[in-house]
Amino acid sequence: MPVPPTESGSPSWTEADRLAALRSFHVLDTEPEAAFDEITASAAHICNAPMALVSLVDDVRHWFKCEIGVGEREIPRGIGICGHTILQSGVFIVPDTTKDPRFADNPLVTGKPHLRFYAGAPLLTDDGLPLGTLCVLDDKPRPEGLTPEQSTALLDLARAVMAQLKLRQAEKAHEENEARLKRIIDAVPHIVWSALPDGRNDFHNRRWYEFSGLPLGSGLGDNWREALHPEDRDRTWAEWQHSLATGEPSETEYRLRHHSGEYRWALGRAVPLRNEQGDIERWLGTATDIDAAKQTEKALAESEERYRALIQASAAMVWRAAPDGSILEGWGWEDFSAQAPEGYEGHGWLNALHPDDRERVVAVWQELLEQGRSGAVEYRVLTRDNEYRWVVARGVPLKADDGSVREWVGTITDIHEEKQAEERLWWLANHDPLTQLPNRTLFQARLSKALAEAKQCQTAVSLLLIDLDDFKDVNDSFGHDAGDALLKETARRLSVMVTACDTAARLGGDEFAVLLTDPSLLDQGVAFAESLIKSLNQPVFSYAGQSIATRASIGMVVYPDHAAEPAELMKDADIALYRSKAAGRNRVTLYAPEMRAVATQRVALRREMREALSQDQIVPHYQPQVCLATGAIVGFEALARWHHPTQGLLTPSTFGAVFDDVELATLVGQRLIRTIAADMRNWLSSGLSFGRIAVNLSHAEFTQPGFAGDFLRTLDEAQVPAEYVEIEITEKVLLDGHFDAVSSALETFRKHRIKVALDDFGTGYASLTHLKRFPVDHLKIDRSFVQDLEHDPDDAAIVAAMVGLGRSLKLQITAEGVETAGQAQRLQGMGCEYAQGFYFSHPVAGLDVPDLIARSKQARQHRGA
Repeated sequence: MPVPPTESGSPSWTEADRLAALRSFHVLDTEPEAAFDEITASAAHICNAPMALVSLVDDVRHWFKCEIGVGEREIPRGIGICGHTILQSGVFIVPDTTKDPRFADNPLVTGKPHLRFYAGAPLLTDDGLPLGTLCVLDDKPRPEGLTPEQSTALLDLARAVMAQLKLRQAEKAHEENEARLKRIIDAVPHIVWSALPDGRNDFHNRRWYEFSGLPLGSGLGDNWREALHPEDRDRTWAEWQHSLATGEPSETEYRLRHHSGEYRWALGRAVPLRNEQGDIERWLGTATDIDAAKQTEKALAESEERYRALIQASAAMVWRAAPDGSILEGWGWEDFSAQAPEGYEGHGWLNALHPDDRERVVAVWQELLEQGRSGAVEYRVLTRDNEYRWVVARGVPLKADDGSVREWVGTITDIHEEKQAEERLWWLANHDPLTQLPNRTLFQARLSKALAEAKQCQTAVSLLLIDLDDFKDVNDSFGHDAGDALLKETARRLSVMVTACDTAARLGGDEFAVLLTDPSLLDQGVAFAESLIKSLNQPVFSYAGQSIATRASIGMVVYPDHAAEPAELMKDADIALYRSKAAGRNRVTLYAPEMRAVATQRVALRREMREALSQDQIVPHYQPQVCLATGAIVGFEALARWHHPTQGLLTPSTFGAVFDDVELATLVGQRLIRTIAADMRNWLSSGLSFGRIAVNLSHAEFTQPGFAGDFLRTLDEAQVPAEYVEIEITEKVLLDGHFDAVSSALETFRKHRIKVALDDFGTGYASLTHLKRFPVDHLKIDRSFVQDLEHDPDDAAIVAAMVGLGRSLKLQITAEGVETAGQAQRLQGMGCEYAQGFYFSHPVAGLDVPDLIARSKQARQHRGA
């Protein structure tokens, strides 16, 4: 039976709220949709009506989301019957519009579509706000109205319309959330991608295109492999296939082609997303630029164990903030910091920061807010594990069309491991790995700082340079492991003696330094240095069951007494150290200004020597070696002489310091060898019998690659047979740490029948060891044992022992420095076969050698007569 038209009382809602609710669904003026069409058709069918509408009541119109049989999409609000329906709580029915004074004159009744019957159900939100109606219409009156079943169905269908509107609203919200998420992902400073379960890539964020410079849509499917370095493709693909097969997360380092054309290292990570059944629905991954970290790792490859930069594949946390910087929402922070959303929203996140970082972070954040620009800041966060970890936070403004900041996003990344690696790298770059002491770089920095503070406070600074004496002997006799152990023990003893205010450092090799700034030590600087020497001497260092005597020389300088700048202080300390070594080692020398003059003289000497070489002023003189039994000259030792333009003929006692310079020593040696070879060629051409010529070789010459071959080529060029030559070396050559080079050269000489003489025998370290390890043919007893031979029983015993040793080893024995007939007689009586010295002849120039040999023959003939 018909339901009489009724008017409800005043609605519980306002028109503004209703219109706002309607517009929140974003449905007005949209295209037809099948779901609404089907519901409307069902209403017409159930109610047996030729016309049906889903009518949404706007402020000025009735707009039809769906219409059947009406032929219009909208009508003015003033003539729509639905305006009455939205005021009802149930179905509104008009059995005959021509008999209802409210509608009898309505254009929809008097004109097309000539409505005679109307029945409508309101479309109500969950809050009871009516958006419009689902109504059925007829051009014939229906006095009986709708059946109860039809009314109920119409209400159910109206609710179905609302369900579709709410579903549509949810989908719209989802689309907006997806768009916002995409903006966030695009703001992440990493390449972000996704792939289907089979591994085919179907998405890249904006960072991929910015990094690679490739066009949009590139890298999809399996084409991303083309951007990899050719050497990395097979390995990366194999690891990716393993993850696809096992479902395990993937982490791989590879090189990606950058838009600049170069390849840059990236750290790629991928994790599977699974459904409730455990099946993989998608893969999500990131690629992080770690090229700078890889370059740092490469640069440190030869000095220390590498520390790989630990860079997160993606931002662990993401946040959104209002234009004023207050946090609106975040993802991941709660798990990281244990702060609930109500705790970190607004500015509450600052409470999780380390107290020492808050003021700085607030200042940086405020600057970014004022300038409306992107930026980053590092700080420490109290984590769930109640420890502070370093993170880097990056903020990116999202701006409106007018340039104002709409909101802030971008990311918070855990960089704690990177920070620790940076600290470790700094330590490695500033400390000696063997002794753990500060190295030269850190020492120089502390010296500069100490001097700056001393100048400001008008205090003093002492600098001690320490060099271990005979350190190369330890390496040579006991091995480099023993040397390393000695260096570590030296570092330990130095560290024990200095205070926290001072610095002990290893500058390199066996050179250490101590910087004193503690006032209690400065007043007794020299005494402290003396105590350092005692500490380094005692107790005796033991290694592998053997006792090793250690000694040290120290050069000391004081600010402001000596110099004011770091470089000058170091130079003065080095000069004082040199003086300590020259004075006999194992002592402290305090710098004095006159020492610089001596150092200047050394520099001048080396400069003059270069000039002397260019002017052919360096020449050999020859001292004969004589058979004690017959008096015959059996050979000569070639000795370096300098024809100085103003000082006359100089011996090595005045210019021997140049042999400490490797380059000069090598140049002098080459010049002498060429001249000696030329002299020998002249003597051979004249038929002169001169025996062997002994050539002194310095330790510097043995360090030169190919030295033995060059020496032999010089003889070949002069057409001098190698058996006419003997080389003399001191034990310093054997102790100089170039064992392999020296041993190889000596073996080469021996193969060419060149004899090897060990000069100054008995004055070096571990001589018997060298006789066993090196190919020696000839021992030369040092002059220090010969000069008191007639008066000192100890010297006589030593010489006798050395002669006996040489004869038992079948070595030639020559005594040096023989100056008296008594010395020659004693030596002959001890069994020494050969000698040289002023008693027989001073060294003579090459031109005088033939005359010297002739006079020697005449003298022997005269004695025979």
